[in-house]
Amino acid sequence: MAMLLPRKIEMRIGAPALAAAAMLLLAGCGGGGGGGGPVIVPTPTAVSPTPSGAPPGATPTATASPAPTATVATPALRLALVATGLDQPLFVTAVAGDPSRLFVVEQTGRIRVVRDGVLLDAPFADLSDRVSCCGERGLLGLAFHPEYPENGRLFVNYTNTDGDTEIVELARGGSADVASPTIVRRFFTVAQPFANHNGGMLAFDPDGLLHIGLGDGGAGGDPEDNGQDLTSKLGKILRIDVDAYPTPPSGNVAGGDPDIWHWGLRNPWRFSFDRATGDFYVGDVGQNRLEEIDVVPAGQGGRNFGWRVMEGSQCFQPLDACDTTGLTLPVVEYDREVGCSVTGGYVYRGGALPGLVGRYVYGDFCSSRVFAFRWRDGVASEQVELTSDLNPDGLIRGLSSFGEDAAGEIYVTSLAGSVFRIEAE
Repeated sequence: MAMLLPRKIEMRIGAPALAAAAMLLLAGCGGGGGGGGPVIVPTPTAVSPTPSGAPPGATPTATASPAPTATVATPALRLALVATGLDQPLFVTAVAGDPSRLFVVEQTGRIRVVRDGVLLDAPFADLSDRVSCCGERGLLGLAFHPEYPENGRLFVNYTNTDGDTEIVELARGGSADVASPTIVRRFFTVAQPFANHNGGMLAFDPDGLLHIGLGDGGAGGDPEDNGQDLTSKLGKILRIDVDAYPTPPSGNVAGGDPDIWHWGLRNPWRFSFDRATGDFYVGDVGQNRLEEIDVVPAGQGGRNFGWRVMEGSQCFQPLDACDTTGLTLPVVEYDREVGCSVTGGYVYRGGALPGLVGRYVYGDFCSSRVFAFRWRDGVASEQVELTSDLNPDGLIRGLSSFGEDAAGEIYVTSLAGSVFRIEAE
């Protein structure tokens, strides 16, 4: 497979990225609300929490992180083309303990297999007849059970033909490269009031509980206030025990929908768990001003990330003097000069790139820019931009997702049809 060698150039939002954004606006800005107010400097910035004892309504501030130094140098990187000719790929994942295969989710309804570097012609699963696509709808998420090699269980998140979200279980088929098309179990269906902000991510935490990301239901400005409504699954990170459902896991939010783990989210398109620490990272797509990354220490639930009271670190409704009591602020945010739709990524824990270990790699769908930072002791630091290495000349057109293989190496999906692996130059 040919390697795509980087050239050191400055990246900006140009025609390729804008064309990709026209294909699929995962941002789902939708207009309405959010105009005016403070604007953050045009690079991702760490967010300083509100000082202890500040009065309700005090607005947190965003401050630039320390510039990287030689002691935290990032290795020279490049992209290796893994597969192309895919139909709107928007996620890539692997089965634990299986180094030979990757599974690529196509928005239009198929799951494809890359085995030993070769894209197989026959799909692993084809759900096209059950899926409503596209825009922000479609086959949006896939997670393999932690014991998949033994039990063959897998889970998908898709928008059905009525436009609503379904979370279902499938099973491995007669061979390792095929899943049975029969639904083993439908956990729930969530009515979607609008066509955008479907979320879509699925991931198991270190305790074997399945986490599900759902957006606020769409339109602009969360008109139904779903993000703050604890009786609604919309605008939430849900957490379920796939063996005991509908009995909720201990620790889920009490007094509302029993599946809620975190709330106050606009569109948590991609989230992940640090495979070394269990810490939870989520990229929440903003409205008109700010994109944000939120981080929660391992095992901690019940976080309210603020939407629609706040967009990032700034008040949204009301625009001034909003009550921030009890809200969890982003650790990093950026404005529209950087991009318009954050694509959450992964903390690198692979073995091929020692200089990247422990850094969270993420990007933006609209601008296809890529960044990394390190989070420790509750603070984001060592922020760097990786775009000139990882997206020379706009090779990633529509950065729809990141993914990990069984060894912890990181991949990037381009909605234009390709999957890349991040490698050392």
